[in-house]
Amino acid sequence: METPEVGSWAEDKYRLVRFYADVFTKSMRGKWDSLVYIDLFAGAGRSKIEGTSYIVPSSPLLALDTSVKFSKYVFCEANTKKLQALTERVKTLHPDLDVEFIAGDSNSNVDIILKAIPQKGSVLSFCFVDPYMLENLKFQTLRKLSTKKMDFLILIPSFMDANRELKHYIQESNKRVEEFTGSLSWREDWNNALYKGAAFGPFVADLVGRQMAGMKYRYSGLDGMLLIKQPKKNSPMYHLAFFSKSDLADKFWKQAKKYCSDQPDLFN
Repeated sequence: METPEVGSWAEDKYRLVRFYADVFTKSMRGKWDSLVYIDLFAGAGRSKIEGTSYIVPSSPLLALDTSVKFSKYVFCEANTKKLQALTERVKTLHPDLDVEFIAGDSNSNVDIILKAIPQKGSVLSFCFVDPYMLENLKFQTLRKLSTKKMDFLILIPSFMDANRELKHYIQESNKRVEEFTGSLSWREDWNNALYKGAAFGPFVADLVGRQMAGMKYRYSGLDGMLLIKQPKKNSPMYHLAFFSKSDLADKFWKQAKKYCSDQPDLFN
């Protein structure tokens, strides 16, 4: 069955998803008619840590395994083999839970995702967004999803893609940064940031944060994000950014970041 390889640093994001999903369902139980978990890049459900025989559950299975369950789960995946593996694993482990699988690109399917969210009663969703590269996600997708009451945990590939591909992204014909951040004026902003000595990856992460703030999400700057590094080389990989309109959710996020920092190994 499909089990893609991931770097060991992936355990940090899995740890955060599991912790926050657990806090989310426990604290919001009874306060909303429906709680929904959405995974825009769900993968296969299990991952193999690169260079080892170590197989770990990834975000969908971790979200399904909370002590208090979500009312509904929406798993989106463009890769056919990964989606098939995820479907089989979910049906084997959690056949009684309300899970909807959506095949294809999440950006193209955003209207389908919105329809999958319960339409009646009060509904609060937690959406995990895990793109590998800038091209995988369009900010317009977040904008549309934010029309619902929804918290977001977003992986911003600041160093593993944005910084690495700077020379391509700054070309006039390249629209990746514009589409990822939703900013038409990003080039002017980047020139100003570059003049002040900024690096491109953190610039992109901060721009996403400021764009989310424009939709009334709370944003306290890059210090509020979690910078994930490659353990052996201690080199930065990506930012994990949490966005909510709730003070309580921000408190939970701070707890999640502390939990992540205090746990040397998620599954041992």
